[in-house]
Amino acid sequence: MRQCAAHPHLRPVGIVDSDAMAKVKILISDSLDKEGVDILEASGLFDVDFRKKTSREELEAVIPEIEGLIIRSASKVDKALLEKATKLRVVIRAGVGVDNIDIPACSQKGVVVMNAPAGNSVSTAEQALAMLFALARKTPQADQSMKQKKWEKSKFQGSQLTGKTLGVVGLGRIGREVVKRAKGLQMNVLGFDPFIPAENLSSLEIQIVPLDRLLAESDFITVHTPLTDTTRGLVNEKNLGQLKRGVRLINCARGGIYEEAAVVKGLKDGIIAGAALDVFEAEPLPESSGLFELEQVVLTPHLGASTDEAQIEVAKESADSMVAYFKSGVARSSLNFPTIDPSAMDTLAPWFTLAEQVGSFVGQMVKSPVKTVEVAYHGSFIGLNLTPLDIALTKGLLTPAMGDSVNLVNAPLLAKERSIQINARKEEHTEKDSPYFALTVYDEKERLTLKAAVGPVGGVITELNGNPLRLKPEGNLLYILNNDTPGVVGRLGTILGEHNINISGMELSRAQKGGEARVFIELDDVISKELVEKIQSKEFIVEARFIKI
Repeated sequence: MRQCAAHPHLRPVGIVDSDAMAKVKILISDSLDKEGVDILEASGLFDVDFRKKTSREELEAVIPEIEGLIIRSASKVDKALLEKATKLRVVIRAGVGVDNIDIPACSQKGVVVMNAPAGNSVSTAEQALAMLFALARKTPQADQSMKQKKWEKSKFQGSQLTGKTLGVVGLGRIGREVVKRAKGLQMNVLGFDPFIPAENLSSLEIQIVPLDRLLAESDFITVHTPLTDTTRGLVNEKNLGQLKRGVRLINCARGGIYEEAAVVKGLKDGIIAGAALDVFEAEPLPESSGLFELEQVVLTPHLGASTDEAQIEVAKESADSMVAYFKSGVARSSLNFPTIDPSAMDTLAPWFTLAEQVGSFVGQMVKSPVKTVEVAYHGSFIGLNLTPLDIALTKGLLTPAMGDSVNLVNAPLLAKERSIQINARKEEHTEKDSPYFALTVYDEKERLTLKAAVGPVGGVITELNGNPLRLKPEGNLLYILNNDTPGVVGRLGTILGEHNINISGMELSRAQKGGEARVFIELDDVISKELVEKIQSKEFIVEARFIKI
């Protein structure tokens, strides 16, 4: 079967021929628990080369013959290695983080990338609880004092957890494990997850609250989200004043969710009573970090998944994924590959791209969690299998909130978990009808409609909320809602010019002269939250938002 040139990562999966004599060559280049190796060997599909520690030189020497690669954090899969990987078809990271894998380069090469996100959920949740206890009882500091042969009992008076309020930000797999354990400690748990509808979290039996309330009322806060533009700097210097005085912060998720400089400032100013951090903006933590100087801080070197049990589960999950991929074509926890029939992808490729872009656009336009998306396909292409477009739209919709954790394989499941319904249908057409698709998006507060089509210059949004538009949903867009009065665009241009932001294009959508107008300004560069807030504060602006696609 041929490969789709526009989307090399959508090519058919190479399923192993059971009648073929040669086995697939698999390399495990880093340490992996024996149970995972046993699963690979027992399948009978693979010739397994297990090297607990592989140097870069050794990896480059052997990679031309390797079809499947399992790595941990030590091995690096970059463009230089991929140039030598002439037979490589899949890379699996035995763990969650894929910072050491160049995913775009793998996609261009047609190499599927998977990780093993489930194996360490419990271990990471338990690490967060260990940090919780350490902060409450000052155990690490007391241990250090004792080892200096001191007896400073009064210095380390702590706080009991029963009856205290724990704020849990992010209620996915790990966050839910934390909630279960915190309830067992008889803590009052507040939860916040802006992308999962509150009714879908009712089984947790906790209070689902807005972020500002969680910050204001929590005695302890723990975060369990991916690092995205939405979650970056969740605690920062600007919102330190919103925190409950004496709060203690925990981060076993991703460095950067708390601004480290803001944590240091909050500790020095007495706003934050303590912080326990397992992850950092830069790892290893630089020696110059101010966190080292503060006695109220507990630091661990990214130990969330460092348990015997987690390593076993991660190894088994990675091995099972490798077997499933080569045996049945299923790409579990894939970061760049959908398990779909690509027979029509040459025709659908530009529509596939447009659907994902439109999904991202919608995900950033709506103000509250999406409930339902109605998709109607029109025109001559409805005779094709359009499932890839549904998946691409769903991925695009979730990506602004979830970042790299969402992919073409898990997007439908993640949408279902969040009670988001994607309802697609095909409309009747004549041969003269030009293909397009229409969306109606429902959230808690509003309804958004649009139409999109592929034309000579690529994908375009042709209509928004019933008003005509010619917007390419890509790049950096400044969205402005204002009353249609003269001079608005000129004043916006002046503000952007003062900040050295160049305008590359502009599209206007309005129903009538003097009414409500929507302006999309195409920018050469990303603009800061502060600049968006400055624009929003102008009296002639109803709403301002930056959209990056």
